Amino acid sequence: MTTTRTVSRRTLLAGGLATGALGLLAACSSGTAARSAASASASASSSGLVIGLTYTPNIQFAPFYMALADGRYASDVSLRHHGAQEGQFDALLAGTEQLVVAGADEAAVAASNGSGLVVVGGCYQAYPGCVIVPETSGITSLADLKGRTIGTPGRTGETWYTLKVALRTAGLSEDDVTIQEIGYTQQAALVGGKVDAIVGYSNNDAVQIAQNGIPVRTIAAADEVPLVGVSLVTTSAYLADHRDELSDAVTASAAGMAQFVDDPDGAVTATKKYVTDLADSTQAANAREVAVATGRLIRPESSTVVGSLDPSAFTSMLSFLGGQELLGGTALTADDLCDPLLSA
Repeated sequence: MTTTRTVSRRTLLAGGLATGALGLLAACSSGTAARSAASASASASSSGLVIGLTYTPNIQFAPFYMALADGRYASDVSLRHHGAQEGQFDALLAGTEQLVVAGADEAAVAASNGSGLVVVGGCYQAYPGCVIVPETSGITSLADLKGRTIGTPGRTGETWYTLKVALRTAGLSEDDVTIQEIGYTQQAALVGGKVDAIVGYSNNDAVQIAQNGIPVRTIAAADEVPLVGVSLVTTSAYLADHRDELSDAVTASAAGMAQFVDDPDGAVTATKKYVTDLADSTQAANAREVAVATGRLIRPESSTVVGSLDPSAFTSMLSFLGGQELLGGTALTADDLCDPLLSA
């Protein structure tokens, strides 16, 4: 299924949502300049539970800003943004963070390489990765990608996994297309005609390119994407000794997510502490649009349980990642990787 949008600038967040989404968390900025990670991060206490937010401060992290501002977390919980050169799970594995907002698919790949990561809370209930083409493009379905050039930040992370899903859905192999690694220059590559399509995120790349007045269409990678996006990740070692504290933090984060979905204006207000450019009304309006699009990922249906995890989705994800030879040598089951802590 395709949707028509028009898209803008990206100063990414990485991961997921951009790092490898860096996922977030899959992953980019609201289209506003952000303060440096060092100055914008909430001060992390030397003790207590630190929640890692991948890369630059951004409206997409507002669920956590809101939960902290409203006193939902225990008094010893703090937020920390990652440095530009910092790996997604580095601080978590070093013990300076105890919970990180990152793609569950990326956590799965890391865990399969022996990192001992466990996903304990949900965030995005719909997957953000998609294929983006100019509105005037003759590419109207994934099958039309055959013989075309597709731009992707690199051959890792959530955008790469999205492309793998899209090709499988279309019945195409990598040999049927030309894959061009373009870093985080998707908009320039697409507008300049260097590529025919890009892989990006529905809640930021597509929205931001539209905000710059460039008409685009998004094409879903599959009707049912066999991946789990931005989630809450910890280590099995920390979970074993701090289950109650983590459960409280996951529950508080889920409450912040629900508030974020219900109150995008409040999300913009909460983010102004971290992204000073949102004092500008145009930047604030752009950020609000990203917040609304992100809210559709967090609660795609009115019946969605915000912050929940579906263990069966992890079974499908591991099967897909394994079939694409993206997993390492450590055998994993859904039970190994997924341990939901959300309190009712």
